[in-house]
Amino acid sequence: MNVRNLNLKKALGRMTTPEIKKELDNLPSPDTCNKEGHEAYSVSEELQLLSMLNTLKMEPQYYSGTSEQLERLQNLVTSVASHDPYFAAQCIVYSRCKGEGMRTVNHVAAALLTPYLRGHEWGKRFFSSWDKKAGKGGCIFRLDDMLEIKQAYEVLSNGGVLANSMKKGFKEVLENSDPYQILKYKKATIDLSNLVHPNISKCKGVVMVDNHPVKAIDAVVRGLKVSADTWEASNSEAGQMVASAKRAGSLSEEEAKELLDKAKAENWNGLLKDKKLGILAALRNIRNILKVCEDVTDLCNLLSDEGQIIKGKIMPYQIDVAYGEVTNSCPDSPNRQKVLESLEKGYKASVPNLAQVCTGRNLVILDCSGSMTWPMRDARTGRSFGNCIKKAGLIASTIVQATNADVIRFGSEAEYAEPMNGRNLFEYSQYLSRADMGCTNLAAAFDLIISENKEYDRIFILSDNECNCGRQARAYADYIRRVNSPYIYSIDLAAYGSKPLENTNKVFYYYGYGISMFEDIARNEFDPNFHIKKVREIVI
Repeated sequence: MNVRNLNLKKALGRMTTPEIKKELDNLPSPDTCNKEGHEAYSVSEELQLLSMLNTLKMEPQYYSGTSEQLERLQNLVTSVASHDPYFAAQCIVYSRCKGEGMRTVNHVAAALLTPYLRGHEWGKRFFSSWDKKAGKGGCIFRLDDMLEIKQAYEVLSNGGVLANSMKKGFKEVLENSDPYQILKYKKATIDLSNLVHPNISKCKGVVMVDNHPVKAIDAVVRGLKVSADTWEASNSEAGQMVASAKRAGSLSEEEAKELLDKAKAENWNGLLKDKKLGILAALRNIRNILKVCEDVTDLCNLLSDEGQIIKGKIMPYQIDVAYGEVTNSCPDSPNRQKVLESLEKGYKASVPNLAQVCTGRNLVILDCSGSMTWPMRDARTGRSFGNCIKKAGLIASTIVQATNADVIRFGSEAEYAEPMNGRNLFEYSQYLSRADMGCTNLAAAFDLIISENKEYDRIFILSDNECNCGRQARAYADYIRRVNSPYIYSIDLAAYGSKPLENTNKVFYYYGYGISMFEDIARNEFDPNFHIKKVREIVI
């Protein structure tokens, strides 16, 4: 058997295939430039708006500051709402309540959309609660969303009077809120009640005060002593009781600390046992829980509960932050390893099993350029939640673990990463994200798989999409011509407003980072407009 020139024969054979020629002929040329002035493909305003709402924390990025992001968001909301205000509203409701669940960017967008709701009968419903069971409703996912939207509107309108649609929607939310939310978000309840004046007789939430039923809103506004069964209320009460005893001279400093730690441990354990501690609260307080609790069985069960992770809209980076807290802040805890193992299970549960969806050979192309190392912080807490490369490393590690995918890291050049080789998901993620490989040359990754003649059925590109070596479209076309025509899933981690490859029936874009990212892959290969379709299905 003649084994010479097999690669050449294979390449020539593909070049003469009519289907391949047709696919190459139909590849569009780049039609815009990215922020560094290199060739790219434009994104429709509708998709730009959707990508910002599902991606941005309204914090400085490598290529754009907060003021620039706000200006872009304002321009997009204005442009989209001018011709289709209902779709703009659907984008916000979808993004806050069904998509990535970003808070600040969607609050600002809701405030910006307000002038375009005048005269629309659904305007009030836009500012109403999202019905999780029915899968429809407005943009209020949590009661305190209303206060954030109100404050954003006042800033953007220079203290303007709230629109009637906002007042009516907020009033309806308050009247239909359950006691838990009202008591948990007391400040928001009081501020909003004084503004929109809910009808107390219509309020559904009732609490017991001195063995008498009282409307929850009425109790909060009147300052009656009642609180939700939450960790904040329980631990605050414990702190006040111990502080009072200490001031009276009944306790020494050491005794006070011991008693308070014991009380907090009982509170944490009680809330966990009664299933009254939300998974997000558990993740955010994981260090405090570990410091005082000897038994973490209920905690571990919660952290690895797939149903709670999906219901709580927990994103993988939130689990990763908790993993870092335990690793760095609790090195001496006897329960450290148990909790870390539960967090790893929880992270895996935040994305569906890809093995059955992503059959065949998969490749992850991981952007390790300098811009991917830009630090990112939570706008409210100031807490660091990593950067784009850290996010991308987690996604890549998850795909590898599920599908045994290959990984290419690229910057100025490209290289194949080491296989997982028994490392757990977080260890491998850290290995993948330890590089700063210079500029963003996506073409180098395609050149590498062309040189290796590697055929892939599916390629995931994890990047901020700011390619500054402008031949990625030609390199992709060259891969199709010489090797194979894969499905491309490009995950945009920064929403700068351009893309390195054009959408086709085989090139798809995801925006943001969260539990729903991989759920539509099987459908994507048949429906290139799935993002817009999912938004248009929202009923307000």
